[in-house]
Amino acid sequence: MKEIIKKRMFSLMGFLFCLAMSAGAQEEVAGVSVIHEVDTVWNFGYKGVNLASRPMHRIDIAYTSKDLDGNDVLLSGYVCIPQDILDGSQPCDGILLYQHYTQTSYDCAPTRGYAIGEDMVMANPLKPNYIVVCSDYLGFGVNEGKGKGQAFCFSDINGQASIDCLLAARKLLDHRQISQGKFLINAGYSSGGFDAIATQRVRDMKYRDVIKFDKTFVGGMPFDIMEACNAFIEEKDKVGYDPTCLPMVLDMLNRHGNLGFTYEQMFKEPLASNYYEWFLSGKVPMADVMDKVKGKCLSDLVQDDFLNKNSDAFKKVKALVEKNSLANGWIPDSAQHYYSMHVLRDSVVPVQAGRAFIKFLNGYTYDNGKKCQGFTKSIVPERTRLQTNYFLPVGQHTLIGGIVYYIALASNLTAIPVLYYDGELNTHYADFVEPATLMGIIKGLEAKGFDVKGAVKKLMESSGSSSSGGIFGMLAQLEGRLKKMGTSTAEVLQILSDSGVELSDVIQVYTYLTSDSSNSLDIAIEGKGNGSSEPLKTDEPLLTGFYQQYLYNWLEQNNVNIFEGVDK
Repeated sequence: MKEIIKKRMFSLMGFLFCLAMSAGAQEEVAGVSVIHEVDTVWNFGYKGVNLASRPMHRIDIAYTSKDLDGNDVLLSGYVCIPQDILDGSQPCDGILLYQHYTQTSYDCAPTRGYAIGEDMVMANPLKPNYIVVCSDYLGFGVNEGKGKGQAFCFSDINGQASIDCLLAARKLLDHRQISQGKFLINAGYSSGGFDAIATQRVRDMKYRDVIKFDKTFVGGMPFDIMEACNAFIEEKDKVGYDPTCLPMVLDMLNRHGNLGFTYEQMFKEPLASNYYEWFLSGKVPMADVMDKVKGKCLSDLVQDDFLNKNSDAFKKVKALVEKNSLANGWIPDSAQHYYSMHVLRDSVVPVQAGRAFIKFLNGYTYDNGKKCQGFTKSIVPERTRLQTNYFLPVGQHTLIGGIVYYIALASNLTAIPVLYYDGELNTHYADFVEPATLMGIIKGLEAKGFDVKGAVKKLMESSGSSSSGGIFGMLAQLEGRLKKMGTSTAEVLQILSDSGVELSDVIQVYTYLTSDSSNSLDIAIEGKGNGSSEPLKTDEPLLTGFYQQYLYNWLEQNNVNIFEGVDK
């Protein structure tokens, strides 16, 4: 009953919104059309349980951007200001440029009052003091029902829409003499994360002198659409993976890229006959669309040609995906900062599609032809321009990833003004995080008198690891325990690697904690890696290279191949 009332309320709001638009109820402010203003309340909670609330003032605006053909188009978005910032009782720290995740219903557009994650961030008990700016994008708000509809995962067009919304919001805030604060954060989750990176890409290529993001904060996003498609196809017969993303990608590419396929050529029934009604009519919310295909796998919904990488149809799709790739032609600004997170078994956005983002930035060393510092991934905040947190061997894209992402974003928004002085990192904080590495933490504990080596030695003796192959005995025991938890050593090592804790870091810690102070040490390998149970002798004090080579061998013998491209 509550859901029915909620839907009817949104429909009524949508009717009033369109009525106001058709009646020309707009106010021109500094070249920006103000459509509507309303006081509202945003809530922080889950499944109807509100833990915190925050009064907000939302200003819906219309502004000019570009469509897919490069023509001017009128779009809408909002500028949402916390009431305590608006009344001057709280200083503004900055602007959060927020990109909303996938929507199919017109009533779920941001300017319809449907908060889609940003409410969880701003109403968090930490109460970040930011003004939120969010675009409806093509196909929603004032653009609903016009042209070719939304441009789902089309990079430049959504990035441009968001940039133009930000520029319009700045004009409005300047005109009303509302402080914009010092910081500008670009953020989005899921397809909103894709759009946030698209926004960053447009900024880097066209607006470096106009816009500076202090951090782009993304989660669960499909940076590489082709990687996502490949991952979906590998699981095409598996129920449990979201079967709506690939059809949406195929439809967007087909409509906006003029591939010329019919729904019957792309989809099987019941999707072929219902695709327009479910995805494009603007009448069905995304949650309801997912309910309609619940229990289906991709091969139930998508024609075989589009699940076959060697077919002509798939090759056409692949060519268009690569043409519109976020990585295609992007010259990243090496002075920008990123935070990226993902759950390991994401059933909606395959982790491979997000991991490609790490690989792209991690390997980037030139900015406009000049050698730059580049991006080195790390889990430690502010030690790098690429902080990553790829974690949890679970698949709950929305429940785990979304809520964890919102809390992490709120925490970062609150912390950034404390960590920086006029854009420079607080030196006290910098000193604090400097030792925040695996080895740094151990050295810090030892400096405080804690015998870390002694504790590890006792633990290994009690478990029998010290006399049963050292690190390999520990791995065997760990594998058994992890298997009971539904994961594996390989997954744990993959999570560590994705999060910036490299294999060499793990080995360095192990060799330090298990070696004595002499320059030589006998290590019993027990047939692991070298085919012999005879002890080996080495003169390396820390044995890092020694253990690393044998761990690689052990992983290969156990059919583990997670360190692609790593120099052994």
